Amino acid sequence: MKYQLLIKIATGRSIYSTYFLLIFMFIAPAAVFTSHQVLDVIAWIMLITLGVFIFITGVVTFQEAIASKNWPSSQAYNVKYSLKCTSNKGAKSYIPAIKCNFTVDGTEYSGTEYDFSASYTSKVKADAKLDSVKSRSSVLIYYKPSDPSINVINPGLNATPFIRIVLGVLMIIVPILIWSKFIILK
Repeated sequence: MKYQLLIKIATGRSIYSTYFLLIFMFIAPAAVFTSHQVLDVIAWIMLITLGVFIFITGVVTFQEAIASKNWPSSQAYNVKYSLKCTSNKGAKSYIPAIKCNFTVDGTEYSGTEYDFSASYTSKVKADAKLDSVKSRSSVLIYYKPSDPSINVINPGLNATPFIRIVLGVLMIIVPILIWSKFIILK
């Protein structure tokens, strides 16, 4: 039971994930722009914890992506398509947004994930994902049997879990090396 809560927090499926990030957003800049040792220690611990969370998310997403090939499916209805564009320092990301509803054992759920990746750097690729779903005569939603709120239109594995695992490991190792003075920043 304790591990389930930790996994929900680590994967962003709990309100406590938001609380953690909000606190980190205040602690990290305060540690950088002040000379309080306590804030430095808290910021390093929180950064390492964030790395652990990203690593756990990668592992869980990897497991779910593999398992999703064998998940049961349900017919989608009220399907709506859009392409969201976000920009960060000039780099654009495109997110194919597909919103729909589906029913499992008489309970209605919402589906929003195309696959287990978050976004694409190419508008053409993101549009292609939308077009591939639009061209289907019917849209099936593959859902996790133990939690249908975790669902996907295109089941299977892609590169995103691997990227999360590598990024998580780096966010654990690099801060430890810097904090232990093995790597010295100038």
